[in-house]
Parts: sequence; C-alpha cells; structure tokens
Amino acid sequence: MVKWLGLILLSFSANAASFEKYVPKLLKFEGAGYGIHKPLWGDKNFSRQEAVDIYRREYWNKYHGNYFKSQDLAEVLIDHLINAGEGKDRMNIKAFEAILGVEQDGVLSRADVRAANAYPYPDELVNSFVKYRVLYYRSRKLAYKYPGWEKRARSFFINTEDNDLSVADYDLPAELEEKFEHIALAG
Repeated sequence: MVKWLGLILLSFSANAASFEKYVPKLLKFEGAGYGIHKPLWGDKNFSRQEAVDIYRREYWNKYHGNYFKSQDLAEVLIDHLINAGEGKDRMNIKAFEAILGVEQDGVLSRADVRAANAYPYPDELVNSFVKYRVLYYRSRKLAYKYPGWEKRARSFFINTEDNDLSVADYDLPAELEEKFEHIALAG
C-alpha cells in the first residue's frame, strides 16, 4: 500500500509544475533583497529562505502552482502575480481566465487550472499571457522608467517551430485586445 501510494505521488509530481524549478529564475529577476516589498512583509532584511518561503506560501501555493501540468504556464502566471499583483478588481487573474476561456470571476480556482491543463497547446496559453503582460506593462504610467518589467515578461515567451512568430502575433480575447488597442506592439 505505501509503495503504491508513493508511485502515485511520484507520477503526480513528475507531471506537475515545480516551485523548486521556478525559484532560481524568480530570484534572478528579484535580485538584491529578493524582491520582498518591506511595507507589506515587514521592515527588515529578509534571508533568502524567508523570501522563498513567502513566495511559496503567498504565491505558488495560493495560485495552485503544483497543480499545473505545464511548468511554463504556472511560471508565467505566478510570476506576473508576484510582479504586478492581482490588479484592480483582480484584472490580472480575469485576463488569465479570459485567455483560458473560462468564467472571469477573478478567483483562480482549481477548476481554472484543470481547464488550463486540458488545453492541448499550453505554449499558446503561455505566449498569449506573455502578450497580455507586455501590453499591461506598457499601459502603466511609469513603464518608461522600468524597461525590466517588459523584459521580464518577454523572457517567458516560448519560441515555437515557426520561429517567425512573436508576441504581437498572438491573439487575445476581444475584450483584452480592445482594452489595449491604443498600445503599439511590435515583436
């Protein structure tokens, strides 16, 4: 029985996204201080382990990271939530739900994750969300001061067999395209 349960857990973890795989990329993006926003988490210097624990508990676990089959999809979504938050009226989660084609209630549910896992081409979801992220960052007032935001978002783009495709070539749901139609996007 214990051996059988161990095999089930092993097969689950082999087909699931992993926080441990994401951590090096996350910490590279966040740099010195590990990106922990002190007014939110406390005015002190955080150790690497304290920062990792916060990211695991407050982001990866909260947004069901281990339940995604696609490492890339879990990372592109959760990284945006770390970097930009849920947004006003949870707009960043609603955008992800719109891309998935599920009800846009602004609460990332396990049912949403199951829908993402059932999607036959997760790379398309990743690249569509990268496009959303780029447009979102370009729409921010201080985007010109923080070019790293867009660079970070674009780093998740997955090159396909047709290497001529770029972020601009992906379509978003109509309401998102309309929201950002005033923003120029090339490449």
